Amino acid sequence: MPGCDPDSLNPPVEMRLRSPIALAAAAAALLILFALAHWVYSGYKARELQSAAAALVAVATARASDTLRPQESGAGELERLEGHFQAVTAATQRLAGLEGWRNPPLIDAAQQYLDEVHALLRRQIAVLSSRHAVLADVELLAEHLRAARGRSSEWIRSAVTLKQQLERDFFDFRLAAGGLQKSFQALADARRELAPLLASTPLIEERLLADARARLDKTSAHLAREVEAAGKLPVAR
Repeated sequence: MPGCDPDSLNPPVEMRLRSPIALAAAAAALLILFALAHWVYSGYKARELQSAAAALVAVATARASDTLRPQESGAGELERLEGHFQAVTAATQRLAGLEGWRNPPLIDAAQQYLDEVHALLRRQIAVLSSRHAVLADVELLAEHLRAARGRSSEWIRSAVTLKQQLERDFFDFRLAAGGLQKSFQALADARRELAPLLASTPLIEERLLADARARLDKTSAHLAREVEAAGKLPVAR
């Protein structure tokens, strides 16, 4: 067209990009890129969280499984239990520090599982400590009875005191053993809740829990017989 400037019919690229449609398209593209980056990052953090939780659960499982297998009684048994207890304490604290809001069902189930393992180990320590105390009481009372010389009033008083101490420690043992029996069931329940959420992570074998429960029943029955036999004081003469 005569008298028209060709540049006025073809505005520069910068002006075309500033048009509302172009700006909206650019903004939409940025939002898509941002959403994609967020999705990728969230997926990475979710996998990282699951991996961290699985590692802590594996630590607790290994520690508890070691204590549930038959062990020979002897020196160092209590120290071994306490070492496992401290390791699970640390694992429980680390789990609590994870970003649980990214996967509440997993973290809640893992936390319950670690809490039950922690309680199991604490009660195993209580059972072992109280059992040692009872056995020591039985030996002291037996020695006292074997050393009887005329069964004086002082000897009788000492025997009664030793018998009362034995009864107190045996009561503590029965209390600890009852708590441990509850832990076996609670841990089995927690295991079933967690298993579907960490399918590839080894958890406590229910067979180990059942075997440990049976051994505790036998230990309790045997200790009760020893306490009953030791508590039969001779009649004063």
